[in-house]
Amino acid sequence: MSGEDWLTLPCALDAGPASRAAIGLIVLGNDPTIEPEMNRMLRLDGVGLYAQRIAMGPPFTVERITALEDDLRAAAAMIMPDDALHAIAFGCTSCTMAIGPERVAARIREARSAIAVTEPVSATLAAFKALGMKRIGLLTPYPHAVNKVAADFLEAQGLEVTAKAGFMGSADFDIARVSPAAIEAAALELARADVDGVFVSGTALRASSVLARIEAASGKPAVSSNQALSWHCLRLAGVRDPVHGYGRLLTV
Repeated sequence: MSGEDWLTLPCALDAGPASRAAIGLIVLGNDPTIEPEMNRMLRLDGVGLYAQRIAMGPPFTVERITALEDDLRAAAAMIMPDDALHAIAFGCTSCTMAIGPERVAARIREARSAIAVTEPVSATLAAFKALGMKRIGLLTPYPHAVNKVAADFLEAQGLEVTAKAGFMGSADFDIARVSPAAIEAAALELARADVDGVFVSGTALRASSVLARIEAASGKPAVSSNQALSWHCLRLAGVRDPVHGYGRLLTV
C-alpha cells in the first residue's frame, strides 16, 4: 500500500510531555500503591513518571528482597530506552536497605550511566537532613526480620530510632490494605515519644493522604517512603516547585 493518497502536513515538535522532568521508576510487581501515590505528588506541568515492573511475590523475606538486585539493570534499560530521563528511582525501601543504596545505584547505572539515581532510603536520609530529624519514630509494615534490617540500617547511619512499631505484614497485597486511618493513628502514637519526627516506611503503605494531618496533630514532620522519593526525584531533576497537601517535605 502506497502513501501517495496521504497528505503530509507540517508539525512543530516541542520538548514533549515531560519537558521539565522525565522520571523513571522501577516498581515491584506486587506493589499497587507507589505509582498512584507518586503520580499525585508529581502533579506538575512538564513532569512525567514512567514505570517498569519487576517480579516480586511472597514470601517476604530478607533473602527474597535481596535477590531483586539481579533484576535492576534490565528494568532500568527498559524505561524509555530511546529518550532521556532526568532521574531514575528504585521503588522499594526494605529492598534497598537489604541490598544497600550503593549497590542499587551501581546496578541501575550499568544500564543508565548518565542519570541521577535514587531510592526511598537515600531519599529519606536526605529528607531527614532537610527537616532536621535525628531521633526517628519508625513505623513499618514488615515482618519482624525485615523490621530489624530497617531499624539497624537507620541506626548505622547515625540516627536514633527512639520509637518503633509495625503492622507485621507478609506481602505487599496485604500491606496495601492497611487503611490510611490506621497509618495516621499509629504515626501519632509514635509521635508522642521523644522523636523529631515520624518515618512511615514502605512504598505499599497508603500514607500520602494523611501526612499533613499527622503533622498538624503532632507538630512534628512526617515522612513516608513515597513522599520522600517523589521529593528527591524532583530535586535531582532540578524541579523545586512546592507541592502542597502531602506534608511539609514537599514544600522544602
